[in-house]
Amino acid sequence: FRQAAARAMALADGSLALPGLQVREPWASKAQLFQLALHDATTAYLVLRMLPPRTWWQLRSLSSEWRQLLDDACAGGRCERFGLVRVLVESFGPLLTANEELDFAGCVYRAVHYGSTGPLQQLLRPLAMSSWSRRTFAHAVAREALVQAAVAGDAAACIAVLQEYGPESPAARSRRNLSKDDANAAMQAAADWHQMSPDDVPAKSRKAVDEVLQAVC
Repeated sequence: FRQAAARAMALADGSLALPGLQVREPWASKAQLFQLALHDATTAYLVLRMLPPRTWWQLRSLSSEWRQLLDDACAGGRCERFGLVRVLVESFGPLLTANEELDFAGCVYRAVHYGSTGPLQQLLRPLAMSSWSRRTFAHAVAREALVQAAVAGDAAACIAVLQEYGPESPAARSRRNLSKDDANAAMQAAADWHQMSPDDVPAKSRKAVDEVLQAVC
């Protein structure tokens, strides 16, 4: 873990640069972090909470140890262990500024882009709470995530979005859920993309996405 943490520190001080990386706070006390006798997950949390949320996914690519710390361990619909992403997401809100909203939306779209359905659901979940973000922002992010997943032919990502924002989802209680019109818009966007790039998404994937969205319509 110390090697992975060292690389995270390098991300922060600029010696290991990644595109789009910005540090939210000065690292005046970063040397002291290595002296803390804490559990690995606690130390990682203290480090990661200083970074913008979009960098969590860049850190996932560093090693399997980072993925184990960040991701939930779920099987058969039950989670044996919750990862740090869940805690980090909740600690990032409520979203009060435009910059915070942009950072968070970019993290959601990054999860869609990489087909990370577990992290995608973790990111979407707090947006359903009325006290965590603006209703118009939450709805717009969920709708765009569904469109991107449909265009990419990622049925699993579409299901992940609808589980959090479909008609029977927790988001419906705060009136932030997606509607039939949103599902139709995603289907139309996927069809338009297919006309422009017919070989981009396999026919089997397009059919799977259509079946998922038609179930909502």
